[in-house]
Amino acid sequence: MSTRAGANDGAFWGDADDDVALDRYRTLVNTIDDGIYQLDADGRFVAVNDVIVEATGYSRDDLLGEHVSFVVDDADAGRIERELANRIDANDDVATFELAVRTADGETIPFEARINLLMEDGEFRGSIGVARDRSEKRYRRETLASAASYESITSIIDNADIGVMVLDESFEIEWADATIEQYFGLDRSALIGRSHREVVDDTLKNRFDDPESFAETVLSAYDDDRDVDRFECHVVAPSSDLEDRWVKYQSKPIESGTFAGGRVELYYDITDQKQSEDALQESEEEFQSLVDAVEEYAIFRLDTTGRVTSWNRGARKIKGYDREEIVGDHFSRFYTDDDRAANVPERNLERALENGSTEDEGWRVREDGTRFWANVTITAVRDDDGTHRGYLKVTRDMTDRRAREQELETELQRILGRISDAFYAVDDEFRLTHVNERAAELLQRPEEELLGEVVWDVFPDLRELETVWDAFHTALKTQEPTSYELYYDTLDFHVEANLYPSETGISVYFRDVTERRERERELEQTERRFEAIFEDPNILVGLLEPDGTVLDINQTAMEYIDADLEDVVGDQFCKTPWWSEGVQPDVRRWTERAAAGEYVNFETDLTRPDGERYTLNGVFRPVTNDDGEVVSLIVSDRDVTERKKRERELEESEQRYRTLAEHFPNGIVTLFDHDLEYTLAAGQGFDKIPPEPADIEGKCFTDAWPTETSDALEPALHDALEGEERSVELEYAGREWVLYSVPITDNRGDVFAGVTMAHDITERKEYQRKLEETIDRLEESNKRLEQFAYAASHDLQEPLRMVSSYLRLIESRYADALDADGEEFLSFAVEGADRMRRMIEGLLTYSRVETQGEPLEPVDLDSVLEGVLADLQLQIEETNAELAVEDLPRVEGDADQLRQVFQNLLANAIEYSGDEPPRIAVDAERRGDQWVISVRDEGIGIDPDDQGRVFEVFQRLHSREEHPGTGIGLALCQRILERHGGDIWVESEPGEGATFSLTLPAVGESAR
Repeated sequence: MSTRAGANDGAFWGDADDDVALDRYRTLVNTIDDGIYQLDADGRFVAVNDVIVEATGYSRDDLLGEHVSFVVDDADAGRIERELANRIDANDDVATFELAVRTADGETIPFEARINLLMEDGEFRGSIGVARDRSEKRYRRETLASAASYESITSIIDNADIGVMVLDESFEIEWADATIEQYFGLDRSALIGRSHREVVDDTLKNRFDDPESFAETVLSAYDDDRDVDRFECHVVAPSSDLEDRWVKYQSKPIESGTFAGGRVELYYDITDQKQSEDALQESEEEFQSLVDAVEEYAIFRLDTTGRVTSWNRGARKIKGYDREEIVGDHFSRFYTDDDRAANVPERNLERALENGSTEDEGWRVREDGTRFWANVTITAVRDDDGTHRGYLKVTRDMTDRRAREQELETELQRILGRISDAFYAVDDEFRLTHVNERAAELLQRPEEELLGEVVWDVFPDLRELETVWDAFHTALKTQEPTSYELYYDTLDFHVEANLYPSETGISVYFRDVTERRERERELEQTERRFEAIFEDPNILVGLLEPDGTVLDINQTAMEYIDADLEDVVGDQFCKTPWWSEGVQPDVRRWTERAAAGEYVNFETDLTRPDGERYTLNGVFRPVTNDDGEVVSLIVSDRDVTERKKRERELEESEQRYRTLAEHFPNGIVTLFDHDLEYTLAAGQGFDKIPPEPADIEGKCFTDAWPTETSDALEPALHDALEGEERSVELEYAGREWVLYSVPITDNRGDVFAGVTMAHDITERKEYQRKLEETIDRLEESNKRLEQFAYAASHDLQEPLRMVSSYLRLIESRYADALDADGEEFLSFAVEGADRMRRMIEGLLTYSRVETQGEPLEPVDLDSVLEGVLADLQLQIEETNAELAVEDLPRVEGDADQLRQVFQNLLANAIEYSGDEPPRIAVDAERRGDQWVISVRDEGIGIDPDDQGRVFEVFQRLHSREEHPGTGIGLALCQRILERHGGDIWVESEPGEGATFSLTLPAVGESAR
């Protein structure tokens, strides 16, 4: 069995049996800081070490037997499986991945996993992996790599002949410079990420002549968390590629910043120093000669008061003084006037005496008055017993270096100025120390106005923005980058800022992201709209690649086919189950046109799996990126089966309606829309007017008719579109018309059009005018007849009274002289005169119905009937009549005339009751705005053929001997009811009694 490429069969623990070796393996696995796990061939956990358990938060029992996707997402799990398959095919058994691991509490940790394949006889048996938490380390490296001065820092360190290694809190090597490679022959890229302890034990200690002493000193410092200073070691070259050298080793813990908790190791080459020390031991004089010979450094001694006591060549070269000129003078003469006034020389001696030495840089003055930039080290000199004997002062002319540094700083400023983002820097008191051009533009202030100012003073309202305040103070306090994004009212833009702290301040990179935010909002709105469309239950939506490959289909569309989503994703859209073979070529063409950037509308008839036909109407829509390239296609369509059905029905209905309209007799029919344009004009009435239907259709009504006609039509058309019906009469083309306008509504009741129907009423109006003239003549004739009847009946009464008076006078004076025949003749004459008088009175009453009646007003019929029954009380008692009277309503009428009507009807009901006692019923029924009053009897009845005659004047159905009367009573009733706008009729059969019904106008809602 092989666990990796190149494995051999030798045991790792060569001196142990299998059980001991297994125990040691377990100890090793649980001691290593990295996570170690084993998967079987199906990707399920077989073993995990404690690091895996602690990192994921799951127990070992939770993990064992679970698939690796239990802690990584499906995408990463699939990527691992594909890569392992590729490695197996390529006979390459090691793979490295970066992936995100889900913990038990829902967090995500970045890991680097190095996976070794387990192969046996060429068959894959599983894998063993080493997983390393890269979250903090990656962050540190990215922070180090992104620092503005990283390249310049590493360049300076690489050129300084100082070997440097930076360790994290786990003492793993995070960084090493090129000098490490030079001194020890190590590949620094191979060192990154390794445990420094392992490097010391495996390789580094063997570069020294006393390996164990070096390893003990270094590693014990880690254990004790202490500094190592001035530990000198002799490096022995293992090959001719390296040089023997002496180095001074220093190691200190890192207490703050990105690598807090780690260490920094420095290796100084002190080979020359060791050689110099040997020479000094041989001869003090020789050492002094060497000092005197050094021209690059000014090396001289001062007494305890600061006066010069020695002088070397370098001092003469740098400062310009001869030994004789300067010895005995105070060293303060080398300082500028400002430094002397500030007591800088005295303070430097005090610091050297207090601390043992002090270092200073600044301007110094030569003998000729010129200035140079000096690096000065002053060291207090003491005897073995500690007695202060003076100072040793070493000065180096750094003018050229300072000039180069200033050039570099200027170049750095230019580089910062070229940064596209706005950039500014603040010190640890939030004073602005640098502002590039873009920053000044966005901050709306010139650079010179900003430099040196406290950012909170320049923008006081930032103090109130907790997000900004916290970001600055947190970055400075924790030395960790922070960021914020917000809308800043003062400058009127959305700002995105990233803050990178250092021990001396903060570098701030920011930009105006207003346009980006607007694009994000637009994108978000677009996404919401697309999501709403995609989830719309009424729309079928598909998302395609430009080549027509299906990416996604919404649920609404899936309901139209007998397949699942995974069955169609990845297929060519034109070959999916929605499209029949006859439609597929069209779908392919639509897809190609959309991929070329065209919006393609389509409508097609399709069939569901159950055979039901349906119609889709939609569009192929290209989706492009910022460069105008088509990146995907959206197909959206609707099932318009019902709409198409309604359209066909509407088309059929319109055709039927047009046919009806075209045959509309004696008139014109038009349809018009909300723009008052005619969509239909037809009817036989076009035969009577100049324009044809084709001249009207498609025109606005104002263009179709003369101004006078369109003015008359306009209110009616507007009323129809507002849901109101209206009629209007007008004249056009020498004829008279009545036009009715009616709204047309849909199923919801919304008005979507109007219709007009115009009837030619020319002949009817002519007939109406003639009828009105006839009625006028009849009314005039009736009026004259009424006057004649009144005059005749009034004039006839006087001679009739005289005849009656003389007949009664003959009867009273000469009755005894008359024989039986004479008395009978006289009786006939008197009775005839009385009957004539009653007929004249009835005729007079009949003629006065219209002229002598009272105004119509609300009348209580119960009161009217009560009075009538009182008048008929004697007749009712004599005939033993029974009356059933319901509550009667209030009506509009003349109380006296209505009393006459009821008196006649009830008297007739009693008179014509036959041999049995009269049985009479009176009731009322509401019909619309009228009351129907009915008087029913159980008398002798009326033959249907005679029912019309009973309402004619002087018409009698019985002889006077059978039933007395004038024959005018029912005619009078009819005339009275005509005056009231009512009617009277009779329903009867001989021997079945009779029902006289009359109608009277009701009074309001409370008619009873």
